[in-house]
Amino acid sequence: MFRSRVNFATQVDNGIKMEGQLFKQFEILRDSMRDFSNMLTNERSTIWLANWNNLGANASIEDILFDLWYQDDQDGRETRMYPGLVGITPHQITYANEINLAKDRFRKTVQKIKADDSVFWREIQGKLARRYKTLNDQLATEGLSRIHLKQVFRHLPLVVSRPDKVGFSWYTSGRSIQKITTSEAYDLLCKLNTESTHVQIQLERLAGLPSNEPLARVQKQAPVLRANIVFANKQRRSLNVSLPLLFPNEGQIDLPDFNIPPETPPTERQRLVRSDNRIEDEAYLPSIRVHRYAQKQKPNFF
Repeated sequence: MFRSRVNFATQVDNGIKMEGQLFKQFEILRDSMRDFSNMLTNERSTIWLANWNNLGANASIEDILFDLWYQDDQDGRETRMYPGLVGITPHQITYANEINLAKDRFRKTVQKIKADDSVFWREIQGKLARRYKTLNDQLATEGLSRIHLKQVFRHLPLVVSRPDKVGFSWYTSGRSIQKITTSEAYDLLCKLNTESTHVQIQLERLAGLPSNEPLARVQKQAPVLRANIVFANKQRRSLNVSLPLLFPNEGQIDLPDFNIPPETPPTERQRLVRSDNRIEDEAYLPSIRVHRYAQKQKPNFF
């Protein structure tokens, strides 16, 4: 009994320390972002920001960086995107890297708290919302209930050479593919309501496959905005950009050539299907998003 009380007291003490550490890291992150934003404004940096998500004509980089909270029952898988271009000095590049490091430290602490005690994490989420909703004018908006971790964690996209050209485009064909066995597919189906007709049909379909046939579990990913960058030496680079792209302006006041992307991704696939696509288009077990690999056609010599 005595030992259990000691362990409980230790857990409480550790929780208080982790909470204090998390709040301190969040303050450091906020201070870094505010200093960086003020620096860009005071030094009249070269900036273009897309007028997305009702930013308005007078929006600033600070408005974008401090958009860290859920709004209007927002889907947790969705993040608000803010494409742009920002030319910065070497000193400002150091600040941008510090912000990314602060985001990483905050993420690691959140992940540890969630792994140790998910209930405690939800309690801290509420404290963060109440604390900063009243202290920060940027958060004085109705409907802010909890922090949006994906929007906090995402890095400021940064390249170390000035681009000659930046082409923004939506990538809508992303998907994650997990190779699984028929046994694993069976276990996934059994977690569903096996008395329902559509699950029974899929169990029968699965039973008709060879036990050693590999299967693919496919998850379609949300559309992402990419910056396709061309540098002066003709080298190219592509990276996802949910926040403005930072680059060294090297004393220049103009922006690289760029296009203004549409605010919403295209509804139809823009890229050609790869000729080596080996996964069948239609799901073989739709309830668990499992596809068969395309069967190779045997050559007909006659």
